Amino acid sequence: TLSLKHKNRASCNIAFGKDNPQKYILCNGKHLPDYPLTDTTPFIDNGYRTDSVTLTGYLRNLPSSRPFDVSIPDMITGKEEKYQTDIDSLGRFTLRFPVLNSHNVFIDWGRTTIWSAVEPGETYFLYVDYAQQQKLFMGKKARVLNELLSHEGLRESLDYNEEQKRSNLECLHKTQERLHRQLEFRKKTLQEHPLLSDKYRYYTEQELRYDAASTLMQRRFSVDRNKQEHLEDEFMNYIDSAFYPHPVHPYTLLRGYNSFMRDYIGYIDDTTPSSNSLTLTPQNMERLYFAFEAEGKVRLSEEEKNALRSFSKYQEEIEKLQTAKADSATIKAYTKEQETVIKPQIEIIEQLIARDGLLNEYMTGQMYVNAINNSMAIIDSLQMDKDLREILKTKCYYEVLQYTHKELPDSLISKFKKEVTNPSLQSYVLVQQQKYDKVSHKTIEHPESLMPNAPLEGITDGEQLFRKIIEPYKGKVIYLDIWGTWCGPCKDMMQYAGNIKNLFAGKEVVFLYLCNHSTDKSWKNIIKEYGLTSKSSVHYNLPDKQQSAIEKYLGVHSFPTYMLIDKEGNIVNRKAPRPTMENQLLNAVYKELEK
Repeated sequence: TLSLKHKNRASCNIAFGKDNPQKYILCNGKHLPDYPLTDTTPFIDNGYRTDSVTLTGYLRNLPSSRPFDVSIPDMITGKEEKYQTDIDSLGRFTLRFPVLNSHNVFIDWGRTTIWSAVEPGETYFLYVDYAQQQKLFMGKKARVLNELLSHEGLRESLDYNEEQKRSNLECLHKTQERLHRQLEFRKKTLQEHPLLSDKYRYYTEQELRYDAASTLMQRRFSVDRNKQEHLEDEFMNYIDSAFYPHPVHPYTLLRGYNSFMRDYIGYIDDTTPSSNSLTLTPQNMERLYFAFEAEGKVRLSEEEKNALRSFSKYQEEIEKLQTAKADSATIKAYTKEQETVIKPQIEIIEQLIARDGLLNEYMTGQMYVNAINNSMAIIDSLQMDKDLREILKTKCYYEVLQYTHKELPDSLISKFKKEVTNPSLQSYVLVQQQKYDKVSHKTIEHPESLMPNAPLEGITDGEQLFRKIIEPYKGKVIYLDIWGTWCGPCKDMMQYAGNIKNLFAGKEVVFLYLCNHSTDKSWKNIIKEYGLTSKSSVHYNLPDKQQSAIEKYLGVHSFPTYMLIDKEGNIVNRKAPRPTMENQLLNAVYKELEK
């Protein structure tokens, strides 16, 4: 039972059941007034154990009926994970979403547009009146959310093009000046509102610091790693004194800190010589192929075995001459003498390598092992606590899984479990590992979509290769997708491929995929994962030389690249609409179909 008694326009008494009445004051402004008491409690730090947050709300005068959403900048995945729920006819909703710790959140961006912070295990209530532009939070931990709404900081947008023209030190000084102005504005706000909570004070200071820090560390892309260039000492000394030693706690509290650490570690990785170089000698190649045969992965002909042995022995003789300190003329004479003998053997080995992709698969795997080892060495060399160390290591393993779209070797998973003991962090990698293990054992639907390379062997001219590939589809419109398993934007587009194929079901349209520099297993895994095969789909994973020749002929400079080819085999659009651009793609394809 609720009894309500109005005293005047500004207040009323409310009694719940038999409880004593309490006085409530009308809040008719955009935000709540300042809280009357101090609050010194810090943000929750739960030790990075996945928990949930519940956000329920009432939205008045909704400008649109789209679902309500919350985005979480995930420190491990590097993405903003989005969660959404429907809003009922009265404007009510409830959304529960996972968080790793106290967390930065983006609430209903583009409509409600609130950038704030929530704490694990908490429930918040949001009231919004879009006509009155009023936004209010309720809940035991809602105070800091209301304070952040009521007292926004000084926002200064940066002109990207102008920033790119500046030198690193000019950018440093401009950023320092901007940070000083923002901190002074914040100081004035705190003086005018002395009862603002400690959470507000901490969050706003750290937000400004790591917005500046993440902006500065983006300058890592201004130096050429191939030329072993470095950011200036003054620049990095400021980073190392002002930002790195004083991290935000918890680490998940701010997206800016995540961005800063990503680029800070990335810069060190870029400028640190790798100690795990990857080399493949003829002797190693012979050993590997005989091991592949022993494991039942390949059947070598006597000709191929002899070619591997001959190439290995040839290299051994070169090394003996070098060890004996033979002069260059002697070594050159030996290579000239053996040229006619060894050249046919090398051609046999090249055909073997191109035939099954086993060696490429192995070398790529070793490359990722080395990359992980390098990253682990960098992380272990830096001063940080156990939690941050485990977060960064988890991120490293997760990124390799996402890059390759195939399961990691058992040896790497065992190593990961030893290095990362936090169960919530472990689950990021182990769940993905299980996912790709299932994908690897999944049967490919419409296997006829995967085209063999054998009919194209020996063709080196890009135009000739391209014409040979599209020849069977004359009379049909071809939507060409040039992509790579290593390409993030390419894989982002794959999730829309099914919708596009449904749009043209039963039409004379062929979806042609040409894959760039990708191992056979990753190629097939992504095809299976996104369901990219169909009666109208054609996939090629050509040897690197042939794929490069086609890309050169087509003028491909970025990935993914989409092109449209008419019924006669003419390229009519070299910048065809992406799968996300449904209406534009529909119009472009139907225009060709109707000709």
